[in-house]
Amino acid sequence: MQSTTQPVESEKLATLEALRPIADPPAGTVADLATFTLPEGAEAELVLEDGVYRVRAKGIGDGVHVAGAPDVREHIELDRDVLKKFGRMREFEGIRVPHAEVRFRPDHGRFQLPEISKDEDHPINVFGNDDRRLFTDSSFPWRTTGRIWTAAGAAAGCTIGSRLVLTASHCVNWDNGNGQIGWIKFSPAYDGGTGPWGEFYATQVLSWNRAIGGLSDLETAFDYVVLVMNERVGDMVGWPGYRRYDDDWNGGSYWQHVGYPGDLASVERPSFQGDCIIATTDEQDLNGQGGLVLGHFNDTTPGHSGGPVWGWWEGEEWPRVVGVCSAEASTPSFTTSGDNEFGGGDALSALIGYARSNYP
Repeated sequence: MQSTTQPVESEKLATLEALRPIADPPAGTVADLATFTLPEGAEAELVLEDGVYRVRAKGIGDGVHVAGAPDVREHIELDRDVLKKFGRMREFEGIRVPHAEVRFRPDHGRFQLPEISKDEDHPINVFGNDDRRLFTDSSFPWRTTGRIWTAAGAAAGCTIGSRLVLTASHCVNWDNGNGQIGWIKFSPAYDGGTGPWGEFYATQVLSWNRAIGGLSDLETAFDYVVLVMNERVGDMVGWPGYRRYDDDWNGGSYWQHVGYPGDLASVERPSFQGDCIIATTDEQDLNGQGGLVLGHFNDTTPGHSGGPVWGWWEGEEWPRVVGVCSAEASTPSFTTSGDNEFGGGDALSALIGYARSNYP
């Protein structure tokens, strides 16, 4: 479908009716509810007792070490050849699975933001009122977002292709102690316990750079990776589109953001902000490629990292990602030095273009 150049205002999105499913769900869907590895010599068995399933490890001797998933097999760092082929791409379409309802804002369900009294400290990266809301919703596109696990911690991400997941570079466990990338898992629509489609693990990581430790503006502008997953998770849940951010949109209330905040629900439940504004852009250069720091004063705390920021365009049944949650200010203030930041720009376009072309 053709879309206008201006995103839909958040106020209008709040009034749009949901789009009903146009097909029945597929039969026989299988969900991997847990993905892990056991040491050599140990065996797993499934036990049912009083209606409760347990997975037990046999032959473990004195205790057992369980790893989250197989380690990532390959890291591909993009270069100038990728710039030449994909650097001028500006947008990519999304895919709505036909059996899913489309909601322009998620259903908050039974979860609401905890009350904070005037005598309590607020999370340090909340500007003014806390606009985040916990939600429970597996409709489209909320089913495309989910929780990321690594050996180093938890974050957020979203599908961006048939077997592709977008998240932040600094969320990757770049060194598992053996000079290799550790394991990475993703569970779409994760809402405590397990997601409706189970867990998927990354086999490859595509990136511009490795963001490790504190983030400079240069690192934030390129703070995103695409994970190639072991299965076609996007075929199950769909995926959003993408559009290169335009600074003409600065100051507009267009954007939505999903993360897994540690301060609200211990990274166990997703949260939503529906009136996000990007205030400033700052272009950074890495090997001749331009990335953007998207400065904003929306509420993010640890656990939001890697989550998408996206907007909707008239006539489209999917949102379009414009950035990835990257950095929270060390000393928050309503200045460019005290803002929170997303990463985006031409480098994100090239990354997604390369990933979709080589891993369809």
